[in-house]
Amino acid sequence: MPVSPSDWCSTLRRIALATILVSLAFAFTILRPPATSGPYERDFEAYYAAGATVNAGGDPYSRDIWRAERTIAGVDGARDELLPFVGPAAALPLWSLLARLPQPIALRVWSVVLGLAFAGVLWSALALAHAPREPLTFVGALAFGLSAAPMIGDIALGQVALVSAAALGAALVAFRARHPFAAGAATLIAALQPNLALALLARMRTRWDLALASAAALVFFALTLGAGGGFAGIVAYAHRLSAHGGAERFVTIQHTATSIAYAFHAAPEFALSIGSTLAIGTIALTLGAIVRERLDATTATLLAFAALPLAVPFFHEHDFVLELIPLTMLAARARGTARVLASLASALVLVDWFGLAQRPNAQGQILALGLAVSAAFVVMGAVPRSDRRLGFAGIGCVLGLGLVLGPLAQHAPAPTWPDALPAHYHANPAADASGVWGDEQRLSGLERREPLWGLLRALPLCGCVLLAWALIADARLRAREPDELAPA
Repeated sequence: MPVSPSDWCSTLRRIALATILVSLAFAFTILRPPATSGPYERDFEAYYAAGATVNAGGDPYSRDIWRAERTIAGVDGARDELLPFVGPAAALPLWSLLARLPQPIALRVWSVVLGLAFAGVLWSALALAHAPREPLTFVGALAFGLSAAPMIGDIALGQVALVSAAALGAALVAFRARHPFAAGAATLIAALQPNLALALLARMRTRWDLALASAAALVFFALTLGAGGGFAGIVAYAHRLSAHGGAERFVTIQHTATSIAYAFHAAPEFALSIGSTLAIGTIALTLGAIVRERLDATTATLLAFAALPLAVPFFHEHDFVLELIPLTMLAARARGTARVLASLASALVLVDWFGLAQRPNAQGQILALGLAVSAAFVVMGAVPRSDRRLGFAGIGCVLGLGLVLGPLAQHAPAPTWPDALPAHYHANPAADASGVWGDEQRLSGLERREPLWGLLRALPLCGCVLLAWALIADARLRAREPDELAPA
């Protein structure tokens, strides 16, 4: 519902806005930890090197990629710290094009792309919410995005997951508005991160939807055939993905049920069974909820966004940027029970809880950013004042968990790659790129079983469960009390 100018600076919003300003000021000044080593936008290193390897006639999925990576400023060429490329072959023409530029210039170009993707994520979420065009909603959304740990991680790493998430948000808006070219193009771009693009399957309801998605899939398939060496290349890529998944299955960079169960000392086979059982159960429950609640296509897809981390076998911390879309939408419009649940979900999903152990000297900054993101949830709410109070649940969650988990994490610090690699480390000459990557993770100590690390990584998954519950509660309320904010 529209908010009058006189309500823009209500007491609750003033308190939340002050919390944001103070938290961000502290986070980026006295609580800011020392800068980490290595190149800026570390994951872009692999994208750029893959393009350079293709341009040189090499195989970007092999150890050939290290020849390009070791020349990038900030990479320690005295030891092997290979970062493998596992993206789809359909993206190789893009990376090849960027690799024709000097790396510093390509990095700037990619940074502009990420900035546009950041804006796209927030724009699509507010469009889906039919949020009123009032200053504090935009200020809150901006602070929400800038303070969210997955967004910060994506920008710092140069992660393509952010571009994929923005494309998924744009696809939802375009499909709802029935803009064929925009919907098809957004679907194609979303496939840059295939494990995220899978959620669009929940959007397929009509022949029009299927026709557009099929057209995008055919273009993606054609690009894959052309850049990946034909059908044989597709088979080889499937084997590479399997090998890479095996190399990462139990390491701490994976935010999956399998990796978390392993951290709690579950046997490898049992941990795999837990992950598979949870994935099957999540898919079944999501489909059941869509049918039982008669969710519209947009809400069903947002529910799939929430379920995705529990349903796929490969999910990193930066992939949680996808959850910014439903969380921003709910922050702008949710009321009642949905608002409490969404506020708690934002505190669990958008705070770098594992960073409390992996970056102990950054604990103050992490919690300050957590307070900022939870306060931004309150500021964004174009809802009645009685409902706006409910948004403060997230602030209490951040404070409570931070006071308990912060000291515990100080006693169980987690290593980081490649800083924890031995000096002058050299990889096994017989190992392929996935094997080298797995060895690097183990030697860095990232496969160590530490229950606290598992607990910290489980919090975002718990947040996704609350987010799914919030989406269903929001849909039920709108079914009972339709208004101008209900999705088309």
